[in-house]
Amino acid sequence: MENIPVNSFQHPVFMDMDGSSDDMVSLILLLTLSNYRLTGVSITNGNCYAGNAVESVLRIFGLFCRYDLELAVSNAEAVNPFPDAWRKKGQLINELNILKKIEPDFTKKSSKEASDFTAKKIKEQKEKSYIVLTGPATNLVNTIEKYPEIKDHIEKVYWMAGAFLSNGNVIAPDHDGSAEWNIFWDPASAKKLIQSGLKITFFPLDACYQVPIDNYLMYFLKKQSRFRLSKLVYHILEYSLEDHNKYYLWDVLPSLCLEFPEIAKISNTSIDIEQRGTSLGNIFKTSKGSPIHYASLIDDEKYYSTLIQKFSQF
Repeated sequence: MENIPVNSFQHPVFMDMDGSSDDMVSLILLLTLSNYRLTGVSITNGNCYAGNAVESVLRIFGLFCRYDLELAVSNAEAVNPFPDAWRKKGQLINELNILKKIEPDFTKKSSKEASDFTAKKIKEQKEKSYIVLTGPATNLVNTIEKYPEIKDHIEKVYWMAGAFLSNGNVIAPDHDGSAEWNIFWDPASAKKLIQSGLKITFFPLDACYQVPIDNYLMYFLKKQSRFRLSKLVYHILEYSLEDHNKYYLWDVLPSLCLEFPEIAKISNTSIDIEQRGTSLGNIFKTSKGSPIHYASLIDDEKYYSTLIQKFSQF
């Protein structure tokens, strides 16, 4: 058990996730940051089964001795669910030896629905919060609709979502494959979020595909496996690579760039989101759309070296 010091000089950050393996690596990374203090986690039943994700998050809280942290589960339902095979993979994380030894403290699972919990955690901070969003937009949009004043308490939203130049990752009947699944899960909420007036930085598939899980990363994580974080992340990624020739740390990119913005070149544009037809959920640039920022180019050398260093903290 370790406790990386938390202090009032750190910026508050709230994580809104959907419980996949890369969400968990992103959470681990957030808990190592020096300039940001995690204040809570909401879980959408997206690319996971929520029960598995709750257990994993609570075990990770325990690993870091963050007994102050709580989580909540959203009651949002998918318009277009993730594939069942993807969602089942989350259970494997709880079987890893490092986490299995940690008893999850289920008293840290809030009785509040996630939108109420999200609003509470953000509003009780003395300064504006950053949001790391690594799943669908639905919980955050539900929070804004129930508590419109919450927008005044949010500094920026860093969202892993969308695809510009690359194909998307949606494989579904009567769909052309152009959309990314965090948006496809609930396209209407995604559109509401970009129209909310919040400052949003997208980390689209185009950026994530520039930094795959490669032999270099796996080699160094294994080499420094005397550190429990490196060993844990290595085994999480091993599970992910079992069924894929190529795999990416999609949800890790926004967490890393939060503290190390020099890793990504940030561009700006205006976008809209398709709400019908074979391109449902696809984001596209248009002068008539909503203004956003997005990561367009990643410094891969800085990305990998920083990750390796952060996972050697204990």
